[in-house]
Amino acid sequence: MAVGLTLYDVLSIPTHATTDDVRKAYKTKALETHPDKLEPTASARDRRAAEGKFRNVCEAFQVLSDPTKRKAYDDRIHRAQTNQKAWGEEREKRNKEREEWAQQAKERSEARIKARAEFYDNIRKVKEQKEMHTKMVEQFYQELRDRNPEWEIRRQEVLKVKDCSSIMLPERRDMREKGQIPKRHTAH
Repeated sequence: MAVGLTLYDVLSIPTHATTDDVRKAYKTKALETHPDKLEPTASARDRRAAEGKFRNVCEAFQVLSDPTKRKAYDDRIHRAQTNQKAWGEEREKRNKEREEWAQQAKERSEARIKARAEFYDNIRKVKEQKEMHTKMVEQFYQELRDRNPEWEIRRQEVLKVKDCSSIMLPERRDMREKGQIPKRHTAH
């Protein structure tokens, strides 16, 4: 598992290379990347890039040619690889948890949508049943009125009385406000 571009990658050598291998790789890379090898017409940007590559080669040689620095560098690389593996496992675990949460959220959302659809379907059915019952009752009363015309006459009289009582209510209210009709005692 690679951590990124290591000093070994800069010199293109394996991690088990000897000091002589490091020296030979440095000479080869230094000749390849030295800024003086550029054309005189090279742009400033190309020169800066070549200088950066050459500095990386020099730094790699300084660290990998000294056994103490190389040991410290190898230890850092090893720790970084170990940490990267642990972080990768942690990241995978988090991604799995997020996917599970997203799936659960999707299922909850679908369940709510289904429940809402069922609710509205039930309301529609209740309205249909109510309309059906209203039609049945109206049909039943119509049949009764057709068989007994005096029922329709009585119904009309009752409706007339209701209309008259509702017309009188505002007058009675005015009389009560004026104190002409006593208020009834209530348990409020």
